Amino acid sequence: MASESQPQVILITGCSTGFGRALSEVALDRGFRVISTARRVETLEALRDKGATTLKLDVTAPFDELVKFAAEAWAVYGQVDYLINNAGYLLGGAIEESTPEEVQAQFNTNFFGLLNLTNAFLPHFRARRAGTIVNISSKGGTINMVGCGIYCATKAAVDSISDCWSRELKEFGIRCISIQPGSFSSAVGESSNVRRGSNRIAGYTAPDKVMVDFTAAAGTERGDTMKGSARIIDFVTAGGGKGRLPMRLTLGDDSYESVKGVRKQWMDEMEEFKSWGAGTDFD
Repeated sequence: MASESQPQVILITGCSTGFGRALSEVALDRGFRVISTARRVETLEALRDKGATTLKLDVTAPFDELVKFAAEAWAVYGQVDYLINNAGYLLGGAIEESTPEEVQAQFNTNFFGLLNLTNAFLPHFRARRAGTIVNISSKGGTINMVGCGIYCATKAAVDSISDCWSRELKEFGIRCISIQPGSFSSAVGESSNVRRGSNRIAGYTAPDKVMVDFTAAAGTERGDTMKGSARIIDFVTAGGGKGRLPMRLTLGDDSYESVKGVRKQWMDEMEEFKSWGAGTDFD
């Protein structure tokens, strides 16, 4: 039985490193009951020692297994108030350099895993007529960076489905937001979280430079992951999780500026070429 007198419950995926771990630590510091998950549950011992419940979760598992996981996770405290979908990794290189299997694996983790896990939790949220879905996307979902096009495509899909969920689930009292972080020292740049398309092709100098620069900068990013995590937790839980959420939130000054710049370019081009797209209705 869900208890409204106890602290709210936050379940977070991908907690072995980076944002997942930082989000868990911030949520615990704020007094929430936290369920931290990872494929290798042994990586979560430090979070368990700080008070988190730790569960093994592979978001790419078959849907029926995710349904069972959602029921088991819900039963821990009799409720889950916030589902933070954070698990993911970056597939780099030119788009052509990634095999179909590598592309599928990237989408399975970053998009389909998020989609299936959320769908596994939605019956519980709908029955309770409450809940918040927080999807950790990337500024890449909007600015579409050279050198990680497949990764950006997965994040664009996350942004798109989050926008739809925010409208579609409103009648059930369920909120949804997509968070678009910029450059944070979140372990994304570490070797375990970055993979390179195996079909290397000579001549793709721009994507290659992006990947070299990205991995070289790992650990020196401008964003403070703990500060960013605090912003996420405080924002989505304000007012007991009842406040209005935008469909998307850019996180980090670099994300705000780059996403804003791309959107302005879109609008300028829409106006510039408006005459080519207009006037196609029946007379």
